[in-house]
Amino acid sequence: MKAGSRATNGEWPRVELGELMPGRGESVDPANHADEPFDLYSIPAFDSQKPEVLTGAQIGSTKQAVETGDVLLSKIVPHIRRAWVVGASRGRRMIASSEWIVFRNARIFPGYIRHLLVEDRFHAKFMSTVSGVGGSLLRARPAHVARIRVPLPPLAEQRRIAEVLDRAEALRAKRRATLAQLDSLTQCLFLDLFGDPATNPKGWPKTVLGEIIEFVGGSQPPRETFTYEPSPDTIRLVQIRDFKSDEFKTYIPRRLARRFFNEDDVMIGRYGPPVFQILRGLCGSYNVALMKALPKDEVSKDFVFHLLQEQRLHSYVVARSERTAGQTGVNLELLEKYPAFRPPASLQREFARRVAAVEKLKTTQRASLAELDALFASLQHRAFRGDL
Repeated sequence: MKAGSRATNGEWPRVELGELMPGRGESVDPANHADEPFDLYSIPAFDSQKPEVLTGAQIGSTKQAVETGDVLLSKIVPHIRRAWVVGASRGRRMIASSEWIVFRNARIFPGYIRHLLVEDRFHAKFMSTVSGVGGSLLRARPAHVARIRVPLPPLAEQRRIAEVLDRAEALRAKRRATLAQLDSLTQCLFLDLFGDPATNPKGWPKTVLGEIIEFVGGSQPPRETFTYEPSPDTIRLVQIRDFKSDEFKTYIPRRLARRFFNEDDVMIGRYGPPVFQILRGLCGSYNVALMKALPKDEVSKDFVFHLLQEQRLHSYVVARSERTAGQTGVNLELLEKYPAFRPPASLQREFARRVAAVEKLKTTQRASLAELDALFASLQHRAFRGDL
């Protein structure tokens, strides 16, 4: 079949994923090679798309050997879609966490399999293989994943599909980068108008955070009152994870809600990792892992949102965070005593005006990104159906 042609009867031949797994692979105990540097494909390294370079002494636990072109699928916290192609050798042995399921076969083009493993329909099947009690204890079961059947076109067609999806993905990445630059722009505007909060070069009146911000903790009813579909009598219970994904929306009876916030309110993630996330953009009721930063007097929400993102403050809070019930959390007493300044209300209003202009640009970029996301999902659907 020629690349670019339609699949037979609209479908590509299907195989079980187990056929594309290497079977019992080679394990490596880095502790036996204490001074040897390795390229470690760990779960935390995924976001950077660069393996960690660590010596055997720094790694400690047994890992699996991987090769260039292997495709890795994360089985831990499976609702977060992670698929990673092992890159070219950089002169060190390449190893991977045991939390990855490895795919290696002469019949697969790595880029094609990577796209397939994060596609919506596959992900739904993947989530059906999960076991565990929740959170970081949830894992997909490799033996069950191995039985999932996936479309496998000829190699040339796999390569073509991957190239099309790569181009679409690159457009989405550029749009996300533009949004990130606009986020940086508002922080630059903050520094331009108010100066560095750590040094206060413009000599604004000095104070502490507790004098200009009231920190209001969250609340939640018993878990048995949670529901997962909205109704007129419920309100969304927002958790830290919800600021990244709408995948696990939770609702509680409105009559039991005690803490409320709006989209423009400044919210703080009390627990981690990572500790002290400064969040915004949702509304509803909020749980005990969050607290609201409520400005006092004539202090503005936009000023507070950017003030709390100052890097020295973040480092200070993280270094002095407390461990409670197995979680690292913000020390509220120390946070309230942290030095701050109070610029004139008129200047804060000017800052809010400029932020609003940037937000207008961001709204346009988000709409464009949403269109690209929809296009990408459509391309994925057609590609794996054999109709691209």
